[in-house]
Amino acid sequence: MSKVRELRTMDSEELNDKLRELKETLFNLRFQHATGQLNNPMKIKDMRRDIARVCTVITEREYAIHPEAFEEALAGPVGPIREEPAEAGEELERSAPDLRQAVGEPGEEQEQEPEPGEEVEQEQEPGEEVEQEPEEV
Repeated sequence: MSKVRELRTMDSEELNDKLRELKETLFNLRFQHATGQLNNPMKIKDMRRDIARVCTVITEREYAIHPEAFEEALAGPVGPIREEPAEAGEELERSAPDLRQAVGEPGEEQEQEPEPGEEVEQEQEPGEEVEQEPEEV
């Protein structure tokens, strides 16, 4: 079993080798389990946890190299989280009528765009003939 402290002292190449080695060992343990030769099935669980530890250290290093990417991922599409909670009566950035206008009134049906490749049915006037293309055989 690997300790996280030991894993953090390894360089990236050693971590990748360790990960490959652990995955091979897990494969062998699963094979032994399938053939009924595995004495302790908890070894599979322990091996999966060791693999997760190594993957965690690798991920930590990726974010340490590019910390701005980590901050952008936390900010997400909605923007940064407010430091202080909003006070009662404090003005919000958008009011409810603005949001309703952007989204639409509740119960109001919105027209959906047809999927690419779908045929669009057109309404015809009464008495108007529809032109059909001959089908190829």
